[in-house]
Amino acid sequence: MNWSLLIQVLGGLGIFIYGMKLLSESLQRVAGDRLRSFLSSMTRNRVSAVFSGLFITSTIQSSSATTVLVVGFVNAGLISLAQAIGVIMGANIGTTITAWIVSFLGFKFNIASFALPAVAAGVILNFSRKESRSGWGSFLIGFGFLFLGLDYLKTSVPDSAKDPDSFLFLQQYTNMGFNSILLFVLIGALLTIVIQSSSASTTITITLAFSGYIPIDAAYGMILGENIGTTITANLAAIPGNRNAKKAALAHTLFNVFGVVWALVFFKMFTGIVDELIPGDPLTDKESTRFHISLFHTMFNITNTLILIWFVNTISKVVSAIVDGFASKTGKDKDSIRLLQAGTVKTTELAMVELVEFTKKIIRDTYDFLRLTEQILLQPYDATRILQVLKKEEELDQVRTEVLTYLNQIQETGVTGNYAKDVLGIMERVKAVEEMGDNFASIARKMRKSHRQKVSLDKTFGHSVKDQMDLLKHHYDILLVNLDQSETFDILGNPQIRNQSREYRFQMIRSVKKNDSKVKKKKYQKKDNLMPALLYRDISRNLDNISRLLNAAIYADV
Repeated sequence: MNWSLLIQVLGGLGIFIYGMKLLSESLQRVAGDRLRSFLSSMTRNRVSAVFSGLFITSTIQSSSATTVLVVGFVNAGLISLAQAIGVIMGANIGTTITAWIVSFLGFKFNIASFALPAVAAGVILNFSRKESRSGWGSFLIGFGFLFLGLDYLKTSVPDSAKDPDSFLFLQQYTNMGFNSILLFVLIGALLTIVIQSSSASTTITITLAFSGYIPIDAAYGMILGENIGTTITANLAAIPGNRNAKKAALAHTLFNVFGVVWALVFFKMFTGIVDELIPGDPLTDKESTRFHISLFHTMFNITNTLILIWFVNTISKVVSAIVDGFASKTGKDKDSIRLLQAGTVKTTELAMVELVEFTKKIIRDTYDFLRLTEQILLQPYDATRILQVLKKEEELDQVRTEVLTYLNQIQETGVTGNYAKDVLGIMERVKAVEEMGDNFASIARKMRKSHRQKVSLDKTFGHSVKDQMDLLKHHYDILLVNLDQSETFDILGNPQIRNQSREYRFQMIRSVKKNDSKVKKKKYQKKDNLMPALLYRDISRNLDNISRLLNAAIYADV
């Protein structure tokens, strides 16, 4: 084995993958804030969902990043499973852009003549204090590395015509008829699973075919296999997620596997169409091979989408039946929202989008605490409600741990610009919400204990509690209504919103002080009245704490 050649190939591949990753991440840094907005507005129907997936993948040059983003949004309940399937279809088409870029630029021009200047300009911009310029600097560096890696791959893989001996070991695998195609489908899938980049594996395929190492039919087989292998990234991302995330990832796999099956059935007819559309015989004209492979890749994904776009609901039902059935058999019934792990294709920008939505979901869910607590305090005793609050409080404690773990993973990837402030704001809000849950649970325990001791609030204190609960609901509405109107927490920085929050906080403080003075009255110092008064005082302090924490959640970014 020629170890020097192997090292050059692996080194070139490493530079290419790093360039692709840097290119994708930098574009996400520049456009990350707008990705969620665009995805939400462009997934109203299956056609627009396909175009949104195509646009995002073409922009950030990574179908893996798009599919992980989509899985994250399904996991967070931001888009439906049917919408996600449409976006994934579009992402499969969008990823074919890379093959065309490589085909047109990577084998025709002197790559170093524009790759090195791009890296030089990128380094200069990368030192800029302005976030957008720094992002574009990283983009240029990634662009340069991508094509430098391609140049290393192209020069490291010798021309089989000039070095026929190096091609001999593949002959035994390329002369087995249709079995050769099936073998190269498997090779393409395994290659993409290992390097987790369909763009890189497609580039390797084009390079091998261009250099004469594999015939065109074997290259087509590898392309089909790479479409299966690329689904591994989304499936890995969905492992810690809920069932909806797993359904989206499985839909991606079924979509591509189905496409490969029909493409193999009609292989000769399909490749014949490609040969008719692209001039030059790929068997004798190696210059045309890259364009044949690029068109095959594009036509395959477009055709597969045109076939399956009409069956989005059917795909949704099939994957739901599979995942739900498996979950019920294994007992892993994760319907609740769960954070995904920060994987290799996940950047701070995409992770923050997911985390912001997850935090907003936690805040909305804790409104159930308020509703249940109001019923516990103002309606006849119901032990079921007490248990519901205590169970929710335990779940909230676990969620806080998950969020903090996730924040640590994000920070390990490097938090830049305004995201450092956003991370701190989310940490404060999650902490405030978790402490609110502790106070709601404390009220539930006190009411359970008082029921056992046959102690209850008298009419006066009952009215006071109702007034304080109404203040909390109005205070909570400020948080919930504004979060529903904004994609980030920035809206909570509005002075009018913060003034409203502060006013409700002052009203709660005045109410607590006023009612505390009632507790000190002589009639409540008597034995029969003392226990209800003490019960009210403890509950009132919990409600006051919740009011303070609501205010803290709104002011968290200060």
